[in-house]
Amino acid sequence: MALFGKKNGNEVNHGELNAFLGVGTEYRGKLDFVGTVRIDGSFEGEISTDGTLVLGREASIKGVVRVGELNSCGRIDGDVEVRGKAVLQKTSALDGSLVAEKLVVEQGAVLDGNISMAGSGVSFPATNVVRADFSTTADSFEGTDESVDDQEQQAVSGVQ
Repeated sequence: MALFGKKNGNEVNHGELNAFLGVGTEYRGKLDFVGTVRIDGSFEGEISTDGTLVLGREASIKGVVRVGELNSCGRIDGDVEVRGKAVLQKTSALDGSLVAEKLVVEQGAVLDGNISMAGSGVSFPATNVVRADFSTTADSFEGTDESVDDQEQQAVSGVQ
């Protein structure tokens, strides 16, 4: 395996790990790369790539991250943009905004910030909203069929 992704001159194999920042290593600045990079140490600054960023459990990132794919077991403090899929493993923590086309979050991962699913096109029309007032006792339930007009009832039941 070529540690920094070089094979036969300048040819890069995107399936291999191109660089590795190990536990106990600290780096400040800007990181641009092709392929896949794994970080297990500390990084402060900006990361930018169309490739894949892998963060180990001990990884700590502070700054802006713009990547093609993200697989995180570590901590990120800052804004993250992922053009493809972002995977936040159970040991992952993100404090900042996240924009991704696809998002996978394992139980136990911590997200504290805004999330935007770019390109998902998912919307929830207001006609599918059921209005009800729930109180502490069943006797005071005010969300009966009589309180919903015919048009809303049809929208909720799917009957036209």
